[in-house]
This record gives sequence, C-alpha cells and structure tokens, in this order.
Amino acid sequence: MGECMVRKYYGAFISLLFLLGCGPTIRFNYDPSIDFKTLKTWAWVEQDEYREGGRGNRRNQRSLAERPLIEKRIEIIIQRELISMGYQKVSIAEAQFLIRQYARYKQVPVETRTRMSSNYWGWGWGWPGPGIGGSISTVRRDTYEQGTIMIQIIDAKTNEPIWEAEAVNALSDVQNPDEADAQIMRAIKGALAKLPR
Repeated sequence: MGECMVRKYYGAFISLLFLLGCGPTIRFNYDPSIDFKTLKTWAWVEQDEYREGGRGNRRNQRSLAERPLIEKRIEIIIQRELISMGYQKVSIAEAQFLIRQYARYKQVPVETRTRMSSNYWGWGWGWPGPGIGGSISTVRRDTYEQGTIMIQIIDAKTNEPIWEAEAVNALSDVQNPDEADAQIMRAIKGALAKLPR
C-alpha cells in the first residue's frame, strides 16, 4: 500500500513540476507603423479598471491587485528592466510613451493518471510460475495557481496602445519572496525582449 501511495503522489508531483517548469509563454503584438527607435522616455499610466480585475474577469480569475506586494514587485522589476534597456522615467507630461501593467491569476486543473500493478512470481511443486496479480488505474485531480502578467505601451500623444505583451504562467504557486522575484523577473525579461528597438 505504501508503494502504491508513493507512485500515486509521485506522478502528480512530476506532472505539476512539468507544468511549472515550462516557464511563461510570451504573446505579443504591436503597431508596425510606429518607429520604436525614437521612443526614449516613459511614465506609468494612471491605473484604471484593469487594476481591479477589469475586462474578462471570471469567478476563478481574480486581479493581482488583491496581492499588493506581488503587484509592487511587478512594477519595480518592470521599471528596473526599462531603465537597464536605456529608457528614461519622466513625468507623464514629458513622456513619449506610457506603461500600463496588470496581472491576473486563476486556478488551473491538473489531471494525473497512475497505473499500479501487483504482478508477482511464485513457486509451486518445484516449478516457477506466475502468481496472482492485477493492476489499478487511478486519476488524481488537483489545481495549481496560474498567473498572467500583461504589459501595454501607450502612445502619450494619441493615447492609443502601440505594443502589448502577456506572459502566461508567469506566476505559479508562489510560496515566498525569492520565488516571486525569480518568476516575475523571468516573465518581464521575456516580455520586454519582444519590444522592437
């Protein structure tokens, strides 16, 4: 029984590790008519409905505004990365483009199928032979927390979005500050790497 339980939970653990180890999936889009090389200065946009969950909110999908420390980490890392890329943070009145960031998380189902067998060999009247055995298939259903970070660049003059990216699976079952920093950093670096320069 102990071995069966180990196999069962080991399978679920491996499946979860696979999902979490895949890293964020980056999706992006931009306006090809914009000369991004001319953009040098930026500012944060005043947060709006996106901060509170915004459009597309569902029962199992909530805004990360409910987690202000995570949201603060996202802002700090975005700002740090933009500065390291050569962009200068200025006031809204001076900025060429504005940055909007928002993030959501939801519970994602994970299903693990495990097959356990108990075949064995026995001895009878001097001859080896197969004994009684069988197999049982079990299905374990769990959930893990998936967070998505979205970054949007808005033209300060037209107030129109000109670039956007989202990092899906960017925040998954964060347990401590170090994990949060590592996951957010990887997601934001991956997203901003898609910015035309």
